[in-house]
Amino acid sequence: MMKVAISKVGKAKRAAQWPEAVDNIFVNNDPLVTIETGKTMAKAWIKTIAQEQQKDYAQNFVLRIIEAYWEQMYVQANSKYPLPFLLKKMVSKKLDKSALAVAEAIGTSASRIEIIDACYLIGNIYTALLPAGLRSSDGIFYTPPCLSNRLIYLAESNGVDWKNATVLDPACGNGAFLLPIGLKIKSVLKGCTSERILEHIETHLHGFEIDAFAGWMCQVFIEVGLKSILIQCSRRIKPLVKICSALDEKVCDYSSGFDLVIGNPPYGKLKLTEAIRFRFGASLYGHANLYGIFTQLAIELTATGGTIAYLTPTSFLSGEYFKKLRHFIRSQSTPTDFDFVSVRKGVFEDVLQETVMAVYKNGLSNCNEVYVNQVTTSTGGYCKVETSGKFELPEDLSEPWILPRLPTQAGAVRAMRGLNFRLSDWGYRVSTGPLVWNRHKGQLKEKSGQNCFPLVWSESVLQNGSFKLKAEKANHLPYFKFKKGDDWLVTRQTCILLQR
Repeated sequence: MMKVAISKVGKAKRAAQWPEAVDNIFVNNDPLVTIETGKTMAKAWIKTIAQEQQKDYAQNFVLRIIEAYWEQMYVQANSKYPLPFLLKKMVSKKLDKSALAVAEAIGTSASRIEIIDACYLIGNIYTALLPAGLRSSDGIFYTPPCLSNRLIYLAESNGVDWKNATVLDPACGNGAFLLPIGLKIKSVLKGCTSERILEHIETHLHGFEIDAFAGWMCQVFIEVGLKSILIQCSRRIKPLVKICSALDEKVCDYSSGFDLVIGNPPYGKLKLTEAIRFRFGASLYGHANLYGIFTQLAIELTATGGTIAYLTPTSFLSGEYFKKLRHFIRSQSTPTDFDFVSVRKGVFEDVLQETVMAVYKNGLSNCNEVYVNQVTTSTGGYCKVETSGKFELPEDLSEPWILPRLPTQAGAVRAMRGLNFRLSDWGYRVSTGPLVWNRHKGQLKEKSGQNCFPLVWSESVLQNGSFKLKAEKANHLPYFKFKKGDDWLVTRQTCILLQR
């Protein structure tokens, strides 16, 4: 770890305020350590700002990072090339000298690493500084390079030709997919003139993004990635990102269809308007999730024979609320690949979420089998891939897709397909517990008392299948105090408890 030179500031204060000696903060030559240290400081700093102003301060802080990064990248290119204009005016906030110094140190350090890594790390600082409620409601979580690289590879494996393919990321963020794809297009067209390459990218690479600041960052990183041909052409690249909600976009504007729709769409429960429910009724059942709607949209925006490559939560594979989405996917496209990300924690900033990279071909085929892998994230922008094999999807288009998360589960999954009976045949009914604890936080109790019942958390079911009543994790308390009308929350019949 980097040693931080901070005079007169103790360890306990480092996370709570900017260091006093900011000019001497970053004494290590490792740019990744500098960026991570700066991010930690910025996260502590943003907590001192009123929540309603955090987004504005986050954007001003990251703007200075980008300015410092841009200056360094174009100094290296020996060209005074101005930073792209913001796509939408932002609220200006004055940063103190300490904040400016840290932002400049991060931007300068980012100029010393690979552009795709810089794009991710700077974007990750931006999302980390946004108010938690905004990140959650809008599903703002950016994709690590190792996963974007893998999903792009899966698209290539399904026939995407970068010399000809038209590409859309309908929620492009700061460019996790558009940037590396732009670099791939530049590489495969290297025999063409710079102007020809530029024109090709302008007509073949597109993004939608609801956050104008994120869309601007995407444009910035693409212009850094293409700086050699931009300098040769003595002009800017036309805007590749349209600031809009993809859900409001008229499909008829893109009726010809894209050869590839790729991305990490936003996810989270969505309160539907009547217009949205009608528009996406073919895939909606019960509660709506943003990524499910974006999946229908992707299939509709893709040309026949085109490819959809998405990184999403896994809940659509078996959840009851997604049965119409599964039917829509199977009736309009052919699933080909499922790469399960092996860890739930640490893949996205402050998120615990099981995810899968899923690929579909627009249009139907006779093939009902999909390739399944497990991927483990690693440094260097690559994933470790372990193959689980090929697995058949059910004939009923709405049925859950039972696929192994791990290669060791492959045998069990195949055996399940040969079973003649289901749990319902033996009189069992599968259900989650009726209590949603965070809706009743005030009724959780440390000690038993009148009208208190023991609360069974999932942690009570141990890995070896044994049971131990406990409540030791954060926010877990052992008892629940019932109020009038809460009887429906009490489970009185015999149950078999499982970890989901």
